[in-house]
Amino acid sequence: MNVNYYLIHNLDENRYQNMTKLLKENNISLDNVKFINHPNKNELTYEIKRKIVQKNSKIPDGWISCSYKHYLALQDIVENNIELAVVMEDNIGSFYENVPTRIKKYLEEMDEDWDIIFDSIFSNFGELNEGDVLEDKLVYLKKNEITKNSEGKIIAHGSTRAAQFYLLNYNSAKKLYENFIPFNHSADMWMNSVIRKLNLKVYWSEPSLVSSKFNTVSSTLHRYDKKTLKQLIYIVKSRIINKMLRI
Repeated sequence: MNVNYYLIHNLDENRYQNMTKLLKENNISLDNVKFINHPNKNELTYEIKRKIVQKNSKIPDGWISCSYKHYLALQDIVENNIELAVVMEDNIGSFYENVPTRIKKYLEEMDEDWDIIFDSIFSNFGELNEGDVLEDKLVYLKKNEITKNSEGKIIAHGSTRAAQFYLLNYNSAKKLYENFIPFNHSADMWMNSVIRKLNLKVYWSEPSLVSSKFNTVSSTLHRYDKKTLKQLIYIVKSRIINKMLRI
């Protein structure tokens, strides 16, 4: 079983140290991990935004950067004919068990025509009224539609489980890649729409492989404690580009 790994990274040193430690602990060679480090939100140009973002999206630069990095991971999978790949974000705190061991279990239990399995600390399959969680079962087929509770409140916007960790094969990566841009939301919310359009076969796992989140200040938000001149220039530049592109 040969799995390639992709890490969506924002260049935060604490996140880097944490993720490289986790990868080594799980016997995942850093030589088999491609870090998607750019472009970060302050590196988004007029041309990039014009290419990848739908008009009137009104999404922050951090979301644009993160979603685009997911697209770049998909692009690399497709261009290099990667059979199996894991895409991770850099805010994972810990894993429930050894990652390669868990992936082997996924592949043994999922149907042969599987497309993606999402894994994160967000939500719990047993709370979605889509089926019971059983002691002798690890993977669960997830509906692609929006899930509501008995009161009509949305409890899942589709089949993604955030975009913190997911395993996919070449065929599903190619379908997502060909339909990913231009996007209008964060990576997970946008993938919900694309997955519904493509009717992909998606799974969740219980218990989740990702067992905690690494908490640092999110890079996807416009948050500055002290606005330096460089940051102010970025903010002004970003607003001008967004106004010109009507995004």
